[in-house]
Parts: sequence; structure tokens; C-alpha cells
Amino acid sequence: MASTVPGQLLNAIKARKFSTVARLFAPNIDFQAWNPSGHWVAEDAQTAAKIIEVWYSPAEGPSQIVYSNETTTGRSSSLLELEIAWKAPDDQPRMLRQAYLLTIKGDKITQARVYCAGLHTEFPEVDLEKQRRAKGLGGAKPLNSPKAIVAKAV
Repeated sequence: MASTVPGQLLNAIKARKFSTVARLFAPNIDFQAWNPSGHWVAEDAQTAAKIIEVWYSPAEGPSQIVYSNETTTGRSSSLLELEIAWKAPDDQPRMLRQAYLLTIKGDKITQARVYCAGLHTEFPEVDLEKQRRAKGLGGAKPLNSPKAIVAKAV
């Protein structure tokens, strides 16, 4: 995937090379992104790359691609789905899952629409059965459950 423009974008984000991200964008890119913190807009490559850098900061050490998928959706359109994990300086794990709808002309991204649900962290293990019992949701009882019958001697 690295030889394609979306593959190069993925590798640049993973490697945290945001100047390379800027070089992949056309100088007058139409960049718009939506995530829980707002609507992000850029009309130049450097601003678009800085926005992406903000999403992946702070970080310490390398990033890891958890998932990625690239689909060509037309002659000059591609969809890049990615999930990348990294550690913050406080050793807190971070993860973003994003979808990039890209218009590519030549070897430059001329338009990008980015969608992201927001930052994810690792969640602790949950004992679902314990929670169900605590809320009185213990599951279905068997139909023919044995019952104790007291027998009296005659």
C-alpha cells in the first residue's frame, strides 16, 4: 500500500513525519474534518498537516497501525480507513480510528474529508456476568430446575 498516495499518507502518519504529510497535499488543498472537538478546515497543505499533527499529539515512541484499509472509489478518489495506537508521555495508551475520503490528482491530495469518532483509550476488563448479577439480570433459569421436596415419615 505504501506506493499509493493513501499508503504514503498512512506511513507518514505512523512515522509521525508531518512534514511528509504536508508534501502529500496539494498547496491549495480543500481539507475538512469532523471529530468530537469540532469541524477542522484548512486551505493549505501546512495547515492541514498541522491539524493532523495535533490529533496525534502528544506522543512518545513509535505509533502502531492496528488496522488499515484502502479502497479506490473512483478514477481519482480513494478511501483510507485507519486505526493507529501510540503512547502519550504519561504512558497512557491512545488510539484513533479515522476515515479519509481523498481526491487525488497526479501524486497530490487535492481534497480530503476526514471523519473520526474521537480519541480512544484502552478500557479495563469488565466482568459482564458479575454486573448482570448485581443488577438482577442473572439470565434465564432452566425450565425443569430440580426442587427440593421434604418427605415426612409416616
